[in-house]
Amino acid sequence: MSIPRAALTLAKSNGGGPSSSPRRDTLGPSMRARALVVGLIAIAVSVLGVGTVAPREARADEARVRFLAGKLKDDDFRVRTNAALALGASNDDLAVEPLCGALSDSNEVVRQAAAVAHKRLNRSASLDCLKSREGSEPNDGVKVQITRAIESISAGGSGDSGGGGGGDEKIKENPKAKYYVALSSVANSTGRPQGEIEAIVLKAFKSQLEGAGDIQLAPSKETADAAKEKMSSRKMKGFYLAIAVDRFDYSNGNLRVKVKVGVFTYPGKSLLGNVDKALTKEGVSSGDKDSENQLMDMASSKASEQFAQNASAFL
Repeated sequence: MSIPRAALTLAKSNGGGPSSSPRRDTLGPSMRARALVVGLIAIAVSVLGVGTVAPREARADEARVRFLAGKLKDDDFRVRTNAALALGASNDDLAVEPLCGALSDSNEVVRQAAAVAHKRLNRSASLDCLKSREGSEPNDGVKVQITRAIESISAGGSGDSGGGGGGDEKIKENPKAKYYVALSSVANSTGRPQGEIEAIVLKAFKSQLEGAGDIQLAPSKETADAAKEKMSSRKMKGFYLAIAVDRFDYSNGNLRVKVKVGVFTYPGKSLLGNVDKALTKEGVSSGDKDSENQLMDMASSKASEQFAQNASAFL
């Protein structure tokens, strides 16, 4: 089986977005290997998720979870990170156990992804392992995500059920849309209040996507059946964007801000790839909120623009 063009072009170091005219020589051996694995994950998730009879669908879902759980043991932490996020979007009880194991991963990025995934999965069965890890987790950023997952699940929160994340503001209707896009809430590793981060990041995403011309944003807390009905009636293809902002990096007198976007099908939430965007501003002192806000807005706009321009390459 050949690997889709989107899979081979997702791993560019400057952002990972698909390109309309990819060049193989722009990817080094390690990046090609990573793109290959991510592509295989997307293919397997897509193939294993097919089914028209209920028992067959159940077997396919179980096989998909087993496949992704196996990728949590991959040598590349980036593959493990993607697998954890995909498990969190699976809406499957079987994902709890492998995600509990991922909370003890040697890499803090994977552990953070696992905590975010538990929150999105939203299963009470996750609470025991989350609470157990909360007391021993050495990384502050990961611990924050574990605590938020515990609070969300304990409160009966919906995790990331629909699009929009930041509230039910009026959705702009686009009768010419080809793509139906749901946005997650923001996985926030910055240490700043959630509301501040989402106000900037989600506003940038919504503004860019609404201006794309061929995208219809989905309302928050939309049910899967409602999404399927709307997409079918208007013949739209669906995407779910899982958005995250890394901890701000103030190394060497500079500020680096990274916005990460996992691209999934919608409403099924099978992993397709990722679009990441990192920006740096020189000569910035630690705690410069104006610069943080500026770079978050720019990185969010660029990531969402890159997705919008290349949405068809993910299909």
